[in-house]
Amino acid sequence: MEKYIVNDKAFYQKLFAIAIPMAMQNLINVAVGLLDTVMLGQLGEVAMSASSLGGQLGFMFMIVNMGLTAGAGVLTSQYWGRGDVDNIRKTMSMTYKISLTLSVIFMTVALAVPEFILSIYTNDRDVIVSGAGYLQAISFTYLLSGITMSTLNMLRTVGTVKISLYVYGVSFFVNVFFNYCLIFGKFGMPAMGVVGAAIATVIARLVEMIIVLVYLLKVDQKVQFRLSDLKEKIDRDIFTIYIRYGLPVLCNEVLWSLGSSALSVIMGHMGKEFVAANSICSVMFQCITVATHGINAAAGVIAGNTIGEGKYNQARKQATTLFVISIGVGVFSCLVTIILKAPLVSFYKITSETQAIALEMLTAMAFVNIFQAVASINMFGTLRGGGDSKFVAVVDVGSMWLLSVPLGWIAGLVLNRPAGVVYICLKATTIFECFASAFRILSGKWVKDVTRSESEQPRNT
Repeated sequence: MEKYIVNDKAFYQKLFAIAIPMAMQNLINVAVGLLDTVMLGQLGEVAMSASSLGGQLGFMFMIVNMGLTAGAGVLTSQYWGRGDVDNIRKTMSMTYKISLTLSVIFMTVALAVPEFILSIYTNDRDVIVSGAGYLQAISFTYLLSGITMSTLNMLRTVGTVKISLYVYGVSFFVNVFFNYCLIFGKFGMPAMGVVGAAIATVIARLVEMIIVLVYLLKVDQKVQFRLSDLKEKIDRDIFTIYIRYGLPVLCNEVLWSLGSSALSVIMGHMGKEFVAANSICSVMFQCITVATHGINAAAGVIAGNTIGEGKYNQARKQATTLFVISIGVGVFSCLVTIILKAPLVSFYKITSETQAIALEMLTAMAFVNIFQAVASINMFGTLRGGGDSKFVAVVDVGSMWLLSVPLGWIAGLVLNRPAGVVYICLKATTIFECFASAFRILSGKWVKDVTRSESEQPRNT
């Protein structure tokens, strides 16, 4: 067994040193989302649906930006393993320039044609009008969160993870306070409903960005990035490596986000009750998977650092260990979902029809969570961190468009199947990725050292 499972205390210390702060960060973000839905839930299904669908463009931006920084993270984690800080700064500079360009494009679209974007997701006029105001207000977060996410994700690859916990901890209290004030009109502030929730988020994202930039430019001693680094031209060699190993990650996330939007279109056309129920399930899903995402982030950093150090067999052994851990995390997530689903739904002031849909979807989600943990930790943690981004992209995008989108459309809009069946069809990608990542991990043919030439690549044994 020791041939396949890591029996090194230092490995587990590093795993939890990264995973626990990341899990806590995710938990704080989820708490904000939970309070958002609970507060807006007091205003009814229209308000919940408006914020859910109004946030879809922002969700697409977040996924694309995460793809950008995850692709860059493949480089920075392995450069850190080699001790090459200069190339880390060059990679960060390149990433900021691309991220800022993307955020301006998304923000312009949101401000220019909000009702058109909402009409793609739903035919309900009340939801479109309410959601358009939310979308225009929330679009200002794209620029702010783009800088924050890019910085925190790249700092994570060099082992700096606690700062994200502090950032989102402060943001949590800022967001909750202004949510309460601006949604319901407290402490002399206007009652703005759905738009108030968006403005509260903008304020919180501004606070996040200020804290992150102060830390990066004044406190950090590892990378020592400075504004003057942005003046440098994009390094041709690094850009070439990014195109080879990072671009598949970015394309993966772009195409996946389009597929995810297609799933939202399917749900939107099934009615506002289904959309509201799904927003409840999304919060529950985020709560349950905080540990998964923490280990996912740690797996990517560990794989990248170990491969950057040239310890390829050790990286494969670590991957097998994480695969076993992912199965345990999945089973735990399933059990917790089953236990908490009824208490969660009872928090919301929604119709009995929406409650029934939500409970049915949560039951299906409990089953899916087993597969999700395995897929997330191994596919988007180990394999992507190990440089196997092309495999991840092909499997993720292919299964989204060939399985989830057509199966969800047929089950939801053609056959009108029960909510639980539709949910599983929409999540077919996750189930397929679970098995695909398992076979890939066990094959050992996934280790790619992006910092070395083709002739220096490790042998796939």
